[in-house]
Amino acid sequence: MNTTALWVAQRAAADQLGVSERTLIRWRSSGLLQAGKHWRRKFPGSANSPVLYRLEDCDQAMSETFARDPQLMEVA
Repeated sequence: MNTTALWVAQRAAADQLGVSERTLIRWRSSGLLQAGKHWRRKFPGSANSPVLYRLEDCDQAMSETFARDPQLMEVA
């Protein structure tokens, strides 16, 4: 895991990745984006804390998923 990568807010992540905020939430729920690697809470331990995303790792997960099966992204 790259410790120098930037964590960004959900709206910025959605804009940079070219998807909706709702899609990011679905991908978290489905396990495509994993806690601690792809996303984390701004204030750990608080369920209401905003979610931050590591763009580099999210982009890599998206690329790997597209490479496996393009239809998978429709379901996620």
